[in-house]
Amino acid sequence: MRVLHPKFSAMTFLSGISRSAEWLLQFDESDREAAASLIDEILLVSGEAFQRGMRRLLDEVVASRPSADGKIALYAERPVKKVFGKIPAFFPDSRHGKATGPGVQPVRADPRDQEIGSEGVVAQLITDYCRQNPEVALSHPGPDKLRADRVGHIVIVTDFIGSGKRVHDMLEAFRYVATLRSWRSGGRLKFTVVAYSALTEGLYILENQKLKPQVRLAVGCPTLFGGFGRSASVKMVDLCRRYPPRRNNPFGFRGGGALIAFAHGCPNNAPAMLWSRADGWRPLFHGRSTAATVEAFPVSETQALDERAQRLLGVRSAQEALSAPTTKLWVSTMMVLAACEDGARDAKAVSGRSSLGVAETESILRFAQVARWLTDKLTMTPLGRKELARLRRRGRRRPVLPSKDSPFYYPSQLRVP
Repeated sequence: MRVLHPKFSAMTFLSGISRSAEWLLQFDESDREAAASLIDEILLVSGEAFQRGMRRLLDEVVASRPSADGKIALYAERPVKKVFGKIPAFFPDSRHGKATGPGVQPVRADPRDQEIGSEGVVAQLITDYCRQNPEVALSHPGPDKLRADRVGHIVIVTDFIGSGKRVHDMLEAFRYVATLRSWRSGGRLKFTVVAYSALTEGLYILENQKLKPQVRLAVGCPTLFGGFGRSASVKMVDLCRRYPPRRNNPFGFRGGGALIAFAHGCPNNAPAMLWSRADGWRPLFHGRSTAATVEAFPVSETQALDERAQRLLGVRSAQEALSAPTTKLWVSTMMVLAACEDGARDAKAVSGRSSLGVAETESILRFAQVARWLTDKLTMTPLGRKELARLRRRGRRRPVLPSKDSPFYYPSQLRVP
């Protein structure tokens, strides 16, 4: 049961498990509640949620492939080793002339190595997807296979885009393959990056990459700088600067501040207090492994949304409302409004704040604008503030959710037939 925030119903929040309780003892007593609030904002992605989200994205790529009789080629993101300071062509000896050969094999999972573990999970996802969809998808094909199967779509698959550097370098390696450059210039080939989540900084890097890949995300990434509302973020940033002491990169690799953790590991773009061992600090995710905190990961999509609704809306339990399509849409819409109220100003930021999928968030944002609850710049209107206020009625011990006997009004655009 969650200890620091008893107003919520019993539920396994990250701050409420024994591993976290031990970790919190390292903080001064006056900082423990803030540290607990910080880790409860981490988006915990279970293995099932990761698989489901990624498969959905790959299905979307398949549906949008250039040619119905062509296939897509899937490659797990991997580091590209520079040779004499230069990025090599992705396929050996393919920088000039016609590319040939069997290609590069995917990385195999290794639980002892966090980096390889992440790449291995993605590689296994690709293998399984291609086995189930052999008529449309290929796993790590070489030039010969790309040519024989008339591949018109190369897809780089990863769990998380942090700084964007690794995906950028991999795209560059593909760009240096002369044959692929020729196909692309002739309109025969396009590139896509599929990731479960990403930081804005990494997306910006890819937007400016010369191949101009399309990027598809399942969920936006909450961050230290935008996951708590404007006032609370300042306090959290200060907390990360002080713990662990004397840490050069307190917000993670390249200052990412990512608040996300997968069942297969935590990215190094997350705040250092979560994974660093500097000066004897005992991290929550030792070696960036999340295995010791698995009991806090949501077991279902409904539970994940229920937990987020508790934090954003202050409701004790939204599970009943989330089980019905109409009321689920209403609760999800209120979560989107609450995220915008906290300062989120684009779909990915709102998605990260609410844990709703990017596609669902974009749809709800359009609905909320039609309902005149949000402006074109995603700021709250008086009508939007009024609707949130109805949920957060003063004088009640708990907010009231809509029900069959007492439905709330919402515009017809938000109703499910």
